[in-house]
Amino acid sequence: MCGECSGTPEASIKTMDRRRFLQLGGAGLAGVITATAATGAFGPRRLMAQTLSGTSLAAEFRAAEKAYGVPEELLLAMGYVNTLWEMPPPAVSDYQEGDLHGRGAYGTMQLLQNPSRDTLGMAAALTGLSESRLKRDRASNVRGGAAVLAKIAGQSKPSGLEGWQEAVAEYGGGPLYAQEVYETLESGASLTNSTGESLRLEAQEVVEAPVIYRTQGRVADYGRAAWHPAYGGNFTNANRGARKIDFIVIHVAEGSKSGTINWFQDSRANVSAHYVVGRSGGIAQCVRNADIAWHAGNWPVNTRSIGIEHAGYGKYSGTWTRRMVRSSAKLSAHLCRKFNIPADRDHIFGHRQASATLCPGKHFDRNRYIRLVRRFKKQR
Repeated sequence: MCGECSGTPEASIKTMDRRRFLQLGGAGLAGVITATAATGAFGPRRLMAQTLSGTSLAAEFRAAEKAYGVPEELLLAMGYVNTLWEMPPPAVSDYQEGDLHGRGAYGTMQLLQNPSRDTLGMAAALTGLSESRLKRDRASNVRGGAAVLAKIAGQSKPSGLEGWQEAVAEYGGGPLYAQEVYETLESGASLTNSTGESLRLEAQEVVEAPVIYRTQGRVADYGRAAWHPAYGGNFTNANRGARKIDFIVIHVAEGSKSGTINWFQDSRANVSAHYVVGRSGGIAQCVRNADIAWHAGNWPVNTRSIGIEHAGYGKYSGTWTRRMVRSSAKLSAHLCRKFNIPADRDHIFGHRQASATLCPGKHFDRNRYIRLVRRFKKQR
């Protein structure tokens, strides 16, 4: 097992090569996009867009729908959950054993290639496009994602959006992904991505997000968190308390909330963090506070810290939403009170302060974050 991020006691600490991600932007051409809604067969819609040159992301989603019969709205919601409609360069998540961010998830549609899944290879076989092109070309990546989803759904494709839930769950590795996608369909989404394209997905009134039923028994250590346990071989059982926990380490996931949780639950991942915070502020706990998560790429830090992942990408400023930051700061304030951790820069820091990485990226404002932690710590 590689110790790039897990930092297990038997592994050496290695340098993670993610610098290219902060040097490269998403694929695609910057342009001005205009979005308007119309009415179509699958409910309120649709993005009508035009860029200064090249194809727009909206046009790429429409072309994928036409080619494979997958509703454009569904593809848009998946792309938003996956990457906020960005096209991260392959280097950001190339599979590396023991790398916290090395899930092998590529492009807007997060096509996977790791020891557990190979939807990238499936997309190549279905579309006739090379794996390299699917990784690097946005239009090809969107087309590949649609092809995989259509294959999962089978020849008798669902007539409405709700009928695609099982296929979406299988595509994304479980019901948590489907829940994120269908919550996005239900609420709608809009943003301007890093290539300058302003996209808007209208709320789909006929869609209801699936409910994730909780297993009876163990609950999270933090009252605001849902318990989604990591695979037992991805962390170290321990019995830590206030005398052994001194630090809080902040990470950016280089992926979605559900994708990160699913990766921690994968028996081949060899990585984990204690908590994962989503864009809307929802929190999942994956490793008990008392146990040692494999997240810092530095075993001494792992043994003395709590690791908090945040859905999104270090390159993109849109990752750090107000709701996410406040929710995370409240969690850190709780941990500071519980384990007597000082709310300062020496005890709350980014992954890059513990290991050779740029995580959590230049857009994480540590000073503001610590100010919020101090405020919430006083409020109890």
